[in-house]
Amino acid sequence: MIIREFFLMFVSFVTLFIALFWIQIFLFRDKEQQEIVRKGYSVSIIVPVHNEESTIKDTLESLMNIDYPKDKIEIIVVNDGSTDKTKDIVEGYNNRGVKLINKSKFGKAAAVNTGLRQVNSEIFGIVDADSIVDEMSVSNMLHFFDSENTGAVISLIKVKNPRNMFEKLQHLEYIFSAFSRKLMSNVNTLFITPGVLTLYKTEIIKRLGGFDENNLTEDLEIAMKLRYNGYNIFIETNSVTYTAVPRTFKKLWDQRIRWFRGYLYNTKKYKDMFFSKKHGFLGLFQVPLNFITVFLVVLSFTLAFYEILRLIYEFIIKLVSYKMDIIYTFNIPSIKEIIFKMDLKILFPILISFILAFYIYNKAHKAAKEKWKFPMALLLYVTIYPSLRIAHWIAALGKEIMGAKKKW
Repeated sequence: MIIREFFLMFVSFVTLFIALFWIQIFLFRDKEQQEIVRKGYSVSIIVPVHNEESTIKDTLESLMNIDYPKDKIEIIVVNDGSTDKTKDIVEGYNNRGVKLINKSKFGKAAAVNTGLRQVNSEIFGIVDADSIVDEMSVSNMLHFFDSENTGAVISLIKVKNPRNMFEKLQHLEYIFSAFSRKLMSNVNTLFITPGVLTLYKTEIIKRLGGFDENNLTEDLEIAMKLRYNGYNIFIETNSVTYTAVPRTFKKLWDQRIRWFRGYLYNTKKYKDMFFSKKHGFLGLFQVPLNFITVFLVVLSFTLAFYEILRLIYEFIIKLVSYKMDIIYTFNIPSIKEIIFKMDLKILFPILISFILAFYIYNKAHKAAKEKWKFPMALLLYVTIYPSLRIAHWIAALGKEIMGAKKKW
């Protein structure tokens, strides 16, 4: 019991400290960076595709509508062994300047590297084939590259047309993620480059050897490689992009297991960044914080599982003691009894966590220029969804420990 109370107090303190730190960063952040007069950068957009016949047309149409000089931008689609009508659809855009490269299926990273070898532009970007970009998305991002130390710039990602409950939950998750990425960008600790429109400085990525083709999350790996080698990553919140998200439990499960395994693998790969003065606030604070958070998640699950087993054991003992008298055993307490039996050591940190969560979610919505909606999804997001994420982490950790086969 003492261990449980100590753990709850410790987690509550850490959670409160982290939340207040990020709230302070938000409230006292510097003014938005003013756009420097842009150079006339040449830009290439790489779209890796594999059996994307249902979404590739919308993606290409959005790229066709990008507000940027046509003689300064090119679109390269790398068809990674599609067996549906993806190739035929892309070929229909040949007369509109889209370049198609066909290759055998070797995975997304290999497809991106294939496209990168054809790029001569100063800046290149990656857009997933299930995503669409705003017409000003590219031009709004380029001012960051006037700094020689900028390696990549990411966009603000939203969920495209959320309909069922899984998509609505992710809609809330993406809003919060965008907010947290902006905060990390403000203190220069951002180390994420999602596939939903990220722009890179071509010369830097080529010099670093391109994307890791044996990695479950090549986008995270390239981001950590950039930060490891001293290059910065920023987010442009005025660059809005939309992506399709998993619509079923299994698809969401598979995606998150892959993401979390990728995080564990790449964290190990770049372990030298832990408490590294060379990497500044990123090495001394952000990287250790992320790892500690995962550790606390796993530890919380272990404690919760222990508590469940203990309650089941006590119930069985009670059931046996009363000679299987189910009615007596299930004696329903009154509201007064429930209130007086509440453990304030547990209730207080939970209450504080909920208040802080709603405060941050509200600020995240305002930052993303989104209205509160999907009330049922919100309720599930703050109650049930965290347990699902814990299950994702446990499963990912188990697969990494067991050395399970890596597959896309």
